[in-house]
Amino acid sequence: MNMHEKLQQASKMLKDAQAAVLQAQGQDLQILEQAQRMVEQAENELKNLQNQAGREATENAQFQQAFEELHDIRQQVQEAQQNINDIP
Repeated sequence: MNMHEKLQQASKMLKDAQAAVLQAQGQDLQILEQAQRMVEQAENELKNLQNQAGREATENAQFQQAFEELHDIRQQVQEAQQNINDIP
């Protein structure tokens, strides 16, 4: 699998994680835990790609976008988990 294909795979994982967060909408902790695992898996893919391709990966616009999405979705998961914990 080349770098472009790996980036597409990581981006798909992030989109799936984001969809799961939106589906849970602060109500379903199990879905949020699944989204958390998907985010971690995508992060691992990106880190592996970065280790393999080095600067070629980190200077790639698609890689940078995926990394930004990773950060945003991780934050959404954390906020959704906090909302569930705040519900009496």
